[in-house]
Amino acid sequence: MMPSDRSANRIEAFYAKALRLYPPPFREAYAPAMRQTFHDALQDRQRPIRDLASLILRDLVISLAKEHLVMLRDSFFRPALLFNALVLAALATGLALALNTIPQQVLRLGADDPQIAIATDLVAVFQSGGIQEMLRQGALPFLVGGPGNVDMAHSLAPFVIVYDDQGHILASQAVLEGKAPTPPPGVFDYVRIHAEDRFSWQPRRDVRIAAVMQRVNGPQSGFVVAGRNMREVEARESLVGKLAGLTWIGMMAVILVGTVVFGWYTKPKSA
Repeated sequence: MMPSDRSANRIEAFYAKALRLYPPPFREAYAPAMRQTFHDALQDRQRPIRDLASLILRDLVISLAKEHLVMLRDSFFRPALLFNALVLAALATGLALALNTIPQQVLRLGADDPQIAIATDLVAVFQSGGIQEMLRQGALPFLVGGPGNVDMAHSLAPFVIVYDDQGHILASQAVLEGKAPTPPPGVFDYVRIHAEDRFSWQPRRDVRIAAVMQRVNGPQSGFVVAGRNMREVEARESLVGKLAGLTWIGMMAVILVGTVVFGWYTKPKSA
């Protein structure tokens, strides 16, 4: 079925409105020729209107997408604009990393504070009177609690474990699965040389302890470990990480929107 003059005029009017979807520079340069080509195609009485409509619609979709991508490239992918966006993105990423790393380090280092005080006080007691003698006098319980009272897997209370010079347990306020654990031998070797080590101790896969080991010198040499479960500290560290991630996403969104808006209003006149 061939289009009548009235239907042809309606189709041409619709096509003219569709041309407004093209970017202004492209429309100003090519719209008159495109309208003329379409008008000539409508005058071809040998082509069914259904075939013509399908052809024109496919061409519109493809060319509209192509021209708008070209417009975006010319407007927003300019070297200066891209450079500024990349610099801002790098600064935002660095700031987010700092917001994540610094509080986490502060939280982790702060988790050692009670253990440092406990270990230092107990070492001073042991060095003044000897480990074995002071243990017989009850030096261990008065600091935190009675021996074996702290379940390392569940309790958040600080605890103390005392070892002899060979790393054998002399007394312990903590238990894990019914017995007091022992740190890796390398920790004892390090403390023999440096007098103290602050470390994250993982006696079991699901248990992490903020631990401080100090050396006891004298006739009865040994080691004191003060520790506590890091469960709450790790929960706070996780929260800090999530907040830093959300901050990064927000900053990147602002940079993206700002780049698009700035690029739109400063696009070259010839684009």
